Amino acid sequence: MHLSKNSAAARATLAAALISSSLMASAAPEAPLQKADCGTVERHVLFSPELGDSVRLDIWLPEHYNPANADRYPVIYMHDGQNLYDRNSTWNGQAWEMDSVCCRMIAAGEITTPVIVGIHSDPAIRASELLPVKALTNAALEQFFERPKMRNVPVLGDKYVEFVVNTLKPWVDTNYSTLPDRGNTMVMGSSMGGLMSLYLICERPDVFGSAGCVSIHWSTTRDENDGFGNGMLNYVRTSLPDPATHKIYFDCGTETIDTNYAPWLEKAVKIAEEKGYRPGENLDSYVDEGAAHTETAWAARVNRPLRFMLGK
Repeated sequence: MHLSKNSAAARATLAAALISSSLMASAAPEAPLQKADCGTVERHVLFSPELGDSVRLDIWLPEHYNPANADRYPVIYMHDGQNLYDRNSTWNGQAWEMDSVCCRMIAAGEITTPVIVGIHSDPAIRASELLPVKALTNAALEQFFERPKMRNVPVLGDKYVEFVVNTLKPWVDTNYSTLPDRGNTMVMGSSMGGLMSLYLICERPDVFGSAGCVSIHWSTTRDENDGFGNGMLNYVRTSLPDPATHKIYFDCGTETIDTNYAPWLEKAVKIAEEKGYRPGENLDSYVDEGAAHTETAWAARVNRPLRFMLGK
């Protein structure tokens, strides 16, 4: 099914419709359908054998998208897909406004036109699904899962990676007019989604060419001895992909929980530069003074990672 503020003809293939109908009772609670200010949002539900559950997708297609013509598009895979396009459908009345921002930048000739695959998150297991498991020591993992909300939650980060790479991407490339190569396959998210975006490009550098890590959740504290934060920095040091073929964007705000991120971000950028990344070429970082940890703040600056990853 799909919705648009501009009428659009149904275009999902039979295969897409069949797979999308595989909704299971254990899937995340239904999120309202998102409407696009421009382009079209299509809703699908795809079963993940890796996660043993169904995952909702909100896929944004740009204006004039037509599978009958020869045009093919780069793809951005984004986490927390229920919060990407329509603030009227979200729990907090905020959204990234990806459709509006992309349309403005496309019209201005700033970026190559993408398709955006929004992967919904389930609040009950989101932190576990987006957790970069291999980046953390056993002690840091135990500390993470000792939190009351995480007790009895399975460790799902690596299974999420397998779902995105082995199930979701092949399905998207089969059912949409995409450019499936690494250079045209990107990933982006905020907070824990920023961690998972970094994790995906590091774990599967053969698949993803660019990562947009927005308000990346390095740690809940500025304490330089924090095990989680140092685990992430050690992972950056040992796992960054080849700067000759990859691009990484980091940012953070300075208010609410983002106040903890800037010292870690500075260290991560320094490590990336030591590994051969060059600012303005294959590395970009930004501290948004006064910005909080909200979709409204991310909408206000998402043009930066979009221009970095898709700029003409």
